[in-house]
This record gives sequence, structure tokens and C-alpha cells, in this order.
Amino acid sequence: MKIREATAADIPAIMDIGHQTWPPTYAFAGEDYIAHGLATWWSEKAVERSLQRTTVLIAEHRDGPVGTGNISLHAPVAIIWKLYVVPEAQGTGAGSALLQELVRRADGAPVRLEYTGGNHRAARFYAAHGFTELRRDPGDQPGWPDTVWLEHRTRS
Repeated sequence: MKIREATAADIPAIMDIGHQTWPPTYAFAGEDYIAHGLATWWSEKAVERSLQRTTVLIAEHRDGPVGTGNISLHAPVAIIWKLYVVPEAQGTGAGSALLQELVRRADGAPVRLEYTGGNHRAARFYAAHGFTELRRDPGDQPGWPDTVWLEHRTRS
């Protein structure tokens, strides 16, 4: 497994990762939620913006990219906005490797991230990696799941 910084040439692969992961990950939240997320966060323009404004990483296996994650390092608290691994590569260590490298990039600063309430797999994954809950915000639209914010503090 290789973790590397993404480039503009990775935009199609990043979009593909999003389109492979969002429907099964958020099936519990409904088709409207999935469609909104794909249009908002996984379009070509959204991925281009992410490459310009955040540090975007790719997890590569023998056959190419299998995961992506990004982190914003422009404030005293770093924020991970995405961490996704294609279904067939989940459980291979790609997500853990991406998360560890994203946290390392924060250089000791606290790291926050959010996940969608009801995504129990994400809750277990982040708890296993030392993240603790800060708060829950209501969904953006009626009937949409809450957003759960977590934080990781590097132990000194």
C-alpha cells in the first residue's frame, strides 16, 4: 500500500472513489442524501477545489487508487473532510494508512473530522483510531442524519 499526494491527474480516480463509496456507505440516509453528496463533494469542480484548498492523499494498491482522504491545515485545528476507500479494498489497511498519514500531516495539532450519524462502521473505525466525540449537529435538511464531530489530540 502506498500513500501519496494527489495531483490534478488523479481527479477522475478521486471522483470514481466517491461514486463507488457513497451509495453503499449512505444507503441508510436515502437516495436524496446520496445524490446531494455526490453532486456537492464528488463533482470535477469540487475535487479540483479540494486539490487547491486542502492536502489530498491517495492510497494506491497494485492496480491503482483504492482510497482518498483530505485535510485542511489552515487553522489551529486541522480538519479531515474526506476519508473513503472503495468497497473491495475496505479492511485491507488502506483507510488506516490514509488516516495515520493525514493526522501526521497535522504535525501535532488537534485534528477534527465529521461523519454522518448512522454510519456505525465509521464510528467504530474512528474510535479505534483515538477520535472522541465533540458534538452532534442536526442534519442540513429535515429527515437527514446528524453530523457527528470528532477530535483527535496527539499525546505528548
